[in-house]
Amino acid sequence: MAVDYRVSDGVCVLRLRAPSLNAIDLELLDQLRRAIERAAEDGEAGGIVITGGQRHFSSGADVRLFERLSGREDAIGLSRLFQEAFQAVEDSSKPVAAALAGHVMGGAVELAAACHLRVAAEGTRFSMPEVRLGINPAAGGTQRLPRLIGLGPALKMLLSGEAIDAAEALALGLVDDVCPGDQLLGRAGELLHTRPWPRRTREQREKLNDAAANAEAIAGARRRVAAGRRELFAPARIVDAVVRGIEESFEAGLAEEQRAFADCVETPAAQNKIYLFFASRTTDKLPELAEVRPRHIGSAAVVGMGTMGTGIAQALLEADLPVVALDEDRAAVERGAERIGQSLRRRVERGRLGAEQAERKLGRLHRAGSWDELGSVDLVIESVFEDLGVKRDVLERLEAICSPQAILATNTSTLSLDELAGGMRHPGRLVGMHFFNPAHRMPLLEVVRRQGTSPEVLATAVATARRLRKTPIVVWGREGFVATRIFVPYVQEAFQLLEEGAVARAIDGAAVRFGFPMGPLELIDMTGLDILVHSHGVLSRAFPWHGPLSAVAVGLYERGHLGQKTGQGVYRYRPGDRTPGENPVTAELVARSGRTGRVPSEGEIEDRLVLRMVAEAFRVLEERVARSGVDVDVASQLGLGFPDFRGGVVRYAEQRGLEAVRARLEELAGEHGARFAPCARLTVTEGGC
Repeated sequence: MAVDYRVSDGVCVLRLRAPSLNAIDLELLDQLRRAIERAAEDGEAGGIVITGGQRHFSSGADVRLFERLSGREDAIGLSRLFQEAFQAVEDSSKPVAAALAGHVMGGAVELAAACHLRVAAEGTRFSMPEVRLGINPAAGGTQRLPRLIGLGPALKMLLSGEAIDAAEALALGLVDDVCPGDQLLGRAGELLHTRPWPRRTREQREKLNDAAANAEAIAGARRRVAAGRRELFAPARIVDAVVRGIEESFEAGLAEEQRAFADCVETPAAQNKIYLFFASRTTDKLPELAEVRPRHIGSAAVVGMGTMGTGIAQALLEADLPVVALDEDRAAVERGAERIGQSLRRRVERGRLGAEQAERKLGRLHRAGSWDELGSVDLVIESVFEDLGVKRDVLERLEAICSPQAILATNTSTLSLDELAGGMRHPGRLVGMHFFNPAHRMPLLEVVRRQGTSPEVLATAVATARRLRKTPIVVWGREGFVATRIFVPYVQEAFQLLEEGAVARAIDGAAVRFGFPMGPLELIDMTGLDILVHSHGVLSRAFPWHGPLSAVAVGLYERGHLGQKTGQGVYRYRPGDRTPGENPVTAELVARSGRTGRVPSEGEIEDRLVLRMVAEAFRVLEERVARSGVDVDVASQLGLGFPDFRGGVVRYAEQRGLEAVRARLEELAGEHGARFAPCARLTVTEGGC
């Protein structure tokens, strides 16, 4: 049963027991309606509590329902089913309280809003993330949320998808009380017994009575929508539905919500976002690992406590793993520990982590004084300098110290795993775990294997990635893997355009207009030009068509202009300010290159940046470095910021048309060289890669 029915002390408790974190599907909706009707006829029940438990309520509507939608009428019908089910909750002849815990999202918030009372466990978070999938809330959320918390706060939640905590929810009126999790059911029952009959949410308009404040909130939302991307249809339709419900009626708003949902799900942006949502949940489903049981990881170690190693250590600590931190430079360990502490304290200040939790996590960090202290850990991740000899020395040393069962992982971003494994006595326990900077925040983790990697080791690395709340992409250990392999040519092309006379801000602007969060030149300043120079050196030796790196990039590197960390890169930065300014040295190097002439147009800049990525992505597929275009799409979006509304680099090419893409690449290859030459794989589609 998706809904468990129990009556105790005059209260009917309806406990959600559906798979996938109580995701709300059609079966749960039907059982919930039936349970509400049963409780209405139950003489022993004076009120009703809907709960999932003291730690979790519901993750919201089951997104798999979208797979069933074959047209506009299906979308309207699905929205109506949810609206009617939640309306039945609100219309209950007996008061209904929601006992909420965990992260209450989307449809779960809409269900709670239809209840007459709401109690949240301490630490509960609330969000309306539908807009991030390119759709609008379609189960009454655009109507009930403004009535509960006011128009301004509701529009902020609906348009941003950002979460609020239990304290803010209480202050806004989204919940009526907050209590410890183990008191949740008791407090909900107490409210049912002691509160007068509560008003139904749709009847509450007190927070909508200030016409001037409403007009200001709507105008602000319209401005926000106008400043957004035209491909994203959902924000404007969310505002339309909210306004219709306020200016006309609750029922008119619900009807507008249905139409908005149908409009949104038909857009390419929503379809691409939903595609990536599902794709990111399939990347760890390897048939060859279906029967392989991962090892238990009870402790971990990080060797090399620079920026990346520190981030990896923090990611492990946040997953509640004890971590041994080692660096030849003891001061680096102390600096890393201090940065982790500062990061955790900032989360406490923002209400995203309890102070005791932060102290507990930081208390699991052990600063090692010698290599011998790594002997008992289950997993070691080396994050030392990206040099084959240095990394092989570290792996050799670890093999001599660690137990035979310990997994040895490398955080290399470019080096071949076969070369790294060359000097190991037991290379089967080597696996790549390529994190992205900042490692504790970036959601992608490339799990890199070679032919000799033990299936058990591979399965454990994948499971560890999920434990760290990251999306694992399993790739083969060819130089650069997937993300770096695609990223370096993208930045390389930006420098080629710079040499040809394109202005740096125009290059970055073209990428941002395409949908990237920032341009390639500003991004490499943030990452570091030294990393680009080193990565390009490895990749150009392995893949000769990459060609030489721009003289401008090399010149900046040789002068020590490495980006934000040195205050100067492609751009110049003031101390404490990451706003990019003009760097005269860049202009000097561009002039010296002697290649300036016809300035590339905005359209050409965009084409060359994006199609350079496309060309390399299909080579990655042709070489079978990645399992499928799906994995490449997820990697390009989560690791490189490729716009999600375009579906990822492979899906973008498919939607643009592979023949058209191939023809344009051949044209660019004729003008600019072999780096644009399309591979044979580019003419083959996998059908929804």
